Amino acid sequence: MGTVTEGPESRHTPREPVMTVTCYVGLIALFFLLFLLAAAGSGRGLYAAGESATEARIIRFIKQIYPGGDAVRVRLNSMPSQLRNNAKIVNLSFSRIPDVSGEGICAVEIENSPGRTRTVQIPFRVFTKRELFMLKQAGQKGDTIGMNDILVRQTYMNGNGAGYPAAADDVIGKVLKRDVPANTLITDRILDDRIVLKTGDVVTIIAESNKLVVQAKGKTVDKGRIGDTIRVKNIASGKELTARVVSGSEVKVEF
Repeated sequence: MGTVTEGPESRHTPREPVMTVTCYVGLIALFFLLFLLAAAGSGRGLYAAGESATEARIIRFIKQIYPGGDAVRVRLNSMPSQLRNNAKIVNLSFSRIPDVSGEGICAVEIENSPGRTRTVQIPFRVFTKRELFMLKQAGQKGDTIGMNDILVRQTYMNGNGAGYPAAADDVIGKVLKRDVPANTLITDRILDDRIVLKTGDVVTIIAESNKLVVQAKGKTVDKGRIGDTIRVKNIASGKELTARVVSGSEVKVEF
């Protein structure tokens, strides 16, 4: 057999650069594919499930009058057939601004035919995110509610939430008006202010006018909560008068 020799002209070029270039090309292709997948995913997440581009635009318009878009949800009560096929919207406005219950009407001006427009009325309801408070355990009439007695739940409600405490500070320190079971949703109807003064408590009576402030010691004749008007007796003079409870140790005479 003949001997194969490798002269200078027949030496192989090293393979490492070729492999390196191939790796770079593969990585670039992989990154490009991932980019396309991410773009497709973001496109799918642009609208809520079953929500058309037209519905999404109307909802965005309604949300603009509310601070904090994530704290608001909008439900369109009806969607006419001419809007379901992504009609060309010319203008959006309110026929009725949302009221305290969150209900309103959006006027959608669409292009009915080339050069001609038509206005469609879309009734809607707005739901705002808020916190609700629940009692962990059963409570009895007169029990004072503390921080460890409540659970906080977040939900979306229509309207201004009248009848429900707006914050934990509106619950803590209040007392129950009646016996309630565990997991009771706390409303203003079951809460009462705590009695801070009992009959016979010694208090400071404050009488204040534009030019003069007078203080004297007194004794309560009635029990009361902050803001209540009760009878108190001046200890020095024995005179009975009415005053408003301002704290657990002071009452104020108002002229």
